[in-house]
Amino acid sequence: MDTKKTILKLTQTKENYYASLVVDGMTAIVFLFYALTLSEDAWATLALFLIGVFFFTFLEYAVHAWLFHLKHPFKVFIDGHAHHHQNPKSYDAMPFFMSAVIALLFVGLFSLIMRQADAFALVGGLALGYFHYGILHHMMHRKRFKNNYLHYLQIFHAVHHKNPKMNNGVTTDIWDRVFGTYQRWCDDEVLEKEYSKGESLHVS
Repeated sequence: MDTKKTILKLTQTKENYYASLVVDGMTAIVFLFYALTLSEDAWATLALFLIGVFFFTFLEYAVHAWLFHLKHPFKVFIDGHAHHHQNPKSYDAMPFFMSAVIALLFVGLFSLIMRQADAFALVGGLALGYFHYGILHHMMHRKRFKNNYLHYLQIFHAVHHKNPKMNNGVTTDIWDRVFGTYQRWCDDEVLEKEYSKGESLHVS
């Protein structure tokens, strides 16, 4: 059995895609709830949760720019993401259980240097950031946003599909500006070229 092909096949199914979104959202909710039950200071726990949400924006950039678009030995990540660039409306996602497994591993690591409640809060925030990314990215390739900021992010991401080395963020452009990979497009034509494949995007 070719393990690489098996993994790639799983990561491109609609069932795995939607299951991943559910698992991501549930991970964030369960981790926050568990953190609050363990915590002696609910406000500090919520603050750590929000810090995790913000820190995810950096991880989003780092994984996209340095794991998916730089050459390295772990080609399964590059190949899997390349499929998304070739088929923007495809249903590409990690195996649905992976985000929860990775989240638990991070809780274990962070628990070595902080209280378990804090670890669950911080990682729960990361999970919520990942869930937000997943939902927004899904919508970007299927709807045309009417909201000015969301429309801006949609064009920003469309530029990435035209020039994969640029605009690696999805939920924010902050880290592209920090690392010098920010590029702005001059008009909305890129949305039609990169997303619709000749079909009009719906207005949301």
